[in-house]
Amino acid sequence: MELVKRKIRSAGRTSGSVEITLPVAMQVLEGIACNIALRDGIEPEIIVQPELSVAQGLFIELWRVLRVGLGAVGDMGDFSLSDFNVGLFPPRHWYDRPPLSYEDALNILSYFEQNLPSERVQKSAPLQRLITFLAIDAAYRLGLKGPLAVAFGDAVGYLATGINGIHGSEFEQEGALDAYGRGEPLTAGQIKSLSIDSEWQAAQDGLRCVYDLFLEWQERPGEYGAAKERWWRQRIRVEAGTSISTVEAYLRRRTFKP
Repeated sequence: MELVKRKIRSAGRTSGSVEITLPVAMQVLEGIACNIALRDGIEPEIIVQPELSVAQGLFIELWRVLRVGLGAVGDMGDFSLSDFNVGLFPPRHWYDRPPLSYEDALNILSYFEQNLPSERVQKSAPLQRLITFLAIDAAYRLGLKGPLAVAFGDAVGYLATGINGIHGSEFEQEGALDAYGRGEPLTAGQIKSLSIDSEWQAAQDGLRCVYDLFLEWQERPGEYGAAKERWWRQRIRVEAGTSISTVEAYLRRRTFKP
């Protein structure tokens, strides 16, 4: 990926060194140690390789917490970076393997360094993306498939952060909230058992109920599809502010003159 062209310039007449300005998008790497290597030859290259083990450490920690939370469903095993498409920035679209972004991890770590309130970190888009994509891979390992595994990840990310996913999983997210609460009213993003300050041990029963709901949908695709269609129809009526029957009644009452 070619980002930008910059000139090498002096770092100061007496310093004896030179520097290069990276594009604004690289701000997330501020403070990160980088290994610098020279590949010599006909077209020499200077390689600046950031040391991102601290970000990978956050991936592993979030996976561990998720593994605890889903412990009542089954053991999803150890974290494996090869299960994901890993990049510096969050992708707009993804296929095959769920993506993980170093930028998201570094942003979350910077929130902690700035001592931001836990509630603000909890409701951040970077945390939502990481939990969602980690939970998608967990769903694959635990037996969910295809779009339902993706929707399960969206649901877990939504429950933890209160932020909607990007995969059109609103129906599944609402169902997950009901299943997790088991009759008790809950607000996504404000569930203590799914807080970043907890170990998610107390979330096991709730996440098991969510998983069981998705597994039932997977085993009964016809019922799942019909329920989802009814939900969307109801939502369209509510958002429109009136029902089709109300419009028809209004038109029947109205008298038109030629």
